Amino acid sequence: MIKNQKVITIVLKQVLVASNIKCLTVHTLLGDGRFTSLKNGLANVGLVVNVTSRDETVLNIQRHIRTIKERTRATYATLPFKALPPRLVIKKMYASVFWLNAFLESTRISKTNMPRKCITEGDLQI
Repeated sequence: MIKNQKVITIVLKQVLVASNIKCLTVHTLLGDGRFTSLKNGLANVGLVVNVTSRDETVLNIQRHIRTIKERTRATYATLPFKALPPRLVIKKMYASVFWLNAFLESTRISKTNMPRKCITEGDLQI
């Protein structure tokens, strides 16, 4: 069971509305057993909640999490500090996600639009 189920349902509905306005259509939500309670609240929006069994994992999600962690660790290792404040580590993780979404990848949904452009409607000026 997820804490604040109503809040999460409202936020997910807002994300769905925002993404449907842009070039993205979300039709499936992948999650573990904690997302079972959201099935009814999101069914009327047309979102299928695909919940894994107890010992099953969602490999795509785990791969993305590992990539973000590895990029954050790589940057952290190049810095001349022994420790960083937690807020700085969080910002570095945001930066890793930002750069992953800034470029095209052959396995992504769109072959022509970067994920960042689909959501923000803005190009990255490099």
